[in-house]
Amino acid sequence: MKLFKRNNTDIKKIITAIWNFWTSKTGAFLLAVSAIVIGWYQFYINRPILKYETETISFISSQNDNDYKVNVKGKEYKDLYLTRVTLQNKGASALSGQDVSKIGHNPIRIVVPKDAKMVHFTLDKTITTPDITSNLKPVDDGLVIEFDFLNSDYQIGASILHENPNAEFKVQGSALNVNSISREWSDKQIKYWTWWGMGGLYVVLLLIYLYNHWRRKKQPADNRS
Repeated sequence: MKLFKRNNTDIKKIITAIWNFWTSKTGAFLLAVSAIVIGWYQFYINRPILKYETETISFISSQNDNDYKVNVKGKEYKDLYLTRVTLQNKGASALSGQDVSKIGHNPIRIVVPKDAKMVHFTLDKTITTPDITSNLKPVDDGLVIEFDFLNSDYQIGASILHENPNAEFKVQGSALNVNSISREWSDKQIKYWTWWGMGGLYVVLLLIYLYNHWRRKKQPADNRS
């Protein structure tokens, strides 16, 4: 019985300590910040979130001993590069093609640099979600991506043949609840910034520790007692 009462007393102390913490100024501040972060996340994730990726490979190179030739529209190419551009909806809500800015305003499009020397483009059905009805329409500064619906986790892919190996393709445009389209981070980038972020955090914590240690040493003996 004594052991049971002692356990009950300990539990009440723990509950009281937890309650006092969450009702303190620090606890209230943490709850307020958490509510703001959760609210912002729910608002952010419940919208269409468009991300894009690019991947460039050497399609044919004159440096190799090729047993084949590449002819596009009757012209033979010795050096040619292939870039795959993938547009993905990472959000929870679908995006209707009717809600996208029209041509002449800010349509969702693959921006093709002038120095890319684009040779050919096609909607790549091997990396496009089969349920999407989509199309690529050439305009002055690139290729407009037309589609019916881009549901959550759906993607549209394009393959572009070009002569400049250093050409950088990006996706731009706007739509209802979509103000910008950002590049998806690769695993390499995530690891890079994670390590740098952790390193920066350790440096800050170390500096804080050294500063506090220095302050304690500078204090008179009477103040430390």
